[in-house]
Amino acid sequence: MNLLDFLKHDGIFLTRQTANEYAGPCPFCNTGKDRFRVWPHHIVRGEASGGRYWCRQCGKNGDLIQYLRDRRGVSFKEACETIGRAVDQRPARRRREGRLTGWKPTEAITPPEVWKAQAGAVQKEAAERLLTQETPGRAFLRNRGLTDETIEAAGLGWNPIDVYFDRQTWGLAHETKPDGKLKRLWIPAGLVIPTIDGKAIIRLRIRRPHGDPRYIIVPGSSTTPMFVGKDNGAAVVIESELDALLLCQEAGDITLMIALGSVAKRPDQGIHTRLKRAKIILNALDADQAGAKEAWGFWIAVYGRKVKRWPVPSGKDPGEAYQAGIDLREWIKAGLENTA
Repeated sequence: MNLLDFLKHDGIFLTRQTANEYAGPCPFCNTGKDRFRVWPHHIVRGEASGGRYWCRQCGKNGDLIQYLRDRRGVSFKEACETIGRAVDQRPARRRREGRLTGWKPTEAITPPEVWKAQAGAVQKEAAERLLTQETPGRAFLRNRGLTDETIEAAGLGWNPIDVYFDRQTWGLAHETKPDGKLKRLWIPAGLVIPTIDGKAIIRLRIRRPHGDPRYIIVPGSSTTPMFVGKDNGAAVVIESELDALLLCQEAGDITLMIALGSVAKRPDQGIHTRLKRAKIILNALDADQAGAKEAWGFWIAVYGRKVKRWPVPSGKDPGEAYQAGIDLREWIKAGLENTA
């Protein structure tokens, strides 16, 4: 028997979303129609775990043992006996949490000084344009909840047209196209999102208004995740840098925001050090299958029980949650409760 079987026995019926994902109203907070997510055939290191669950509304999450303890009020021993598991037998994730074999954080690579200077010039011009003109980028950012003060402090900008540079003027090696011609450095039109270290620009990411891929990282950029807010022993991990800026605007005085840039991005050595000393990590990767997979996989395997899966209660990310009327500060404060 797995978690889905016990839910049915308790009168809780879910609807299949994918081959291994079910959704329905939460049995703990009794809200929503699909906020409670269940993976009944969840596998951990090649072993059946009995399933996992989490609620996007109240944050309840865990495995089959945790469900029985929370829902039926039984002890750990009684829960183990109910499913026929030896009391001293822990799921593979718990036995190995905090030790992901084969993974080691890498050192972040800093762009050369000439690259920083060129990137700084591009960012400065783009930022002035965004702040002084009614561009599509400014309207987009306001719609996501960012204030003019946050936009200016973050150095966000707008590039109206594609521009090209000789790569060597940015300190980059020559590259050739298939036809033998020299490849130029392309900075596409769109929203300019810089990552700043001190006063230097170390990464330029462009969000294009059209086209695929939507996001372009300018070659030579540092790949270190953006972090903003107060480093006081708690961290919120999200995917988007714009979401990190929004959360910092709303709650940067109470926790650190770390934007990976993509769901599968791994922390470098500097970010890893910050996360290791954190008392709690709210894992708020997007509320979708990819985000849940990474949260229950890599993040718990490396950082253990300090990780709390904490997706937004509405929408898939903080930007969508803001647009749905969610108080992001209260959402973060709720995640940090009882973690001292």
